Amino acid sequence: MPDETIKKNIILLGDGAVGKTSLIRRFVTDQFSDKYITTIGSKVTKKEIYLDTGQDRTHMVLLVWDILGQKGYRFTQALSFGGIEGALLVADITRKDTLQSLAEYWLPSLLSVTGPLPLVFIGNKGDLAADAEFGIEELQDMAAEFSYEGMEAQCFITSAKTGENVEDTFIDMAATLRSTTIEAKSGLEGASFIIDKEDITSLVGVVDHIISDFCNQNGGIETASPVVKHQIESVGMDLDNPAKKDIVSLINALANAEEKFKPADTVSLNRTKRLYLVNKF
Repeated sequence: MPDETIKKNIILLGDGAVGKTSLIRRFVTDQFSDKYITTIGSKVTKKEIYLDTGQDRTHMVLLVWDILGQKGYRFTQALSFGGIEGALLVADITRKDTLQSLAEYWLPSLLSVTGPLPLVFIGNKGDLAADAEFGIEELQDMAAEFSYEGMEAQCFITSAKTGENVEDTFIDMAATLRSTTIEAKSGLEGASFIIDKEDITSLVGVVDHIISDFCNQNGGIETASPVVKHQIESVGMDLDNPAKKDIVSLINALANAEEKFKPADTVSLNRTKRLYLVNKF
């Protein structure tokens, strides 16, 4: 029998199509699919593991967060950072720009909410080594830059397709979390996003604020994002390049969803505020 049970929240971050969802599927179910899936909002998967040091045995429950991988959705993504205690930063070894994105976009966004925490850097798609644009050395350089006292970042080359190093990556994070005490931050829950939005400079920014506002008002990112995902898919929106007409359709669809559990005046106010953001463009 294990001596104790420890529950930890970890997150996978990185650009779209680097293989985050596939890595989670390989770790949790030992299956692989090469079908690209855009994760809208947040998806949380639970995996139970046992760590044995020879002297004691620890039962760990990992809650693995997989979030929207498109850049520009910083408020929606920040909602998922509350409560996170460790992060796996994923890049595609055949696309060096995805490695640069970790340092330039994902880590600053994460650390601005969480503060220092255990990190593991992953170069995924190791089965495509012949097409690699970077390797373990570049990962190690970045890990050294983002290591903290008592929390040395680790690096792995993985393949969600073959399973190479996938389990080792998650086990390494779990072992670090077992011996590290992190005071998880609450993130941006409780904040109001639809107030002064002069910083919005694109339609992606508009969609970001609409999604984060809806989630913030309706139970948080984990509860509300399935509703948002359904409505985005129903209007056929391209998250990388959203069209104005699709955003208006999304606003109306979200208003219809809110009508089921919010007062009419609140639904109307939310719709008006969201349409105002679109009309700025």
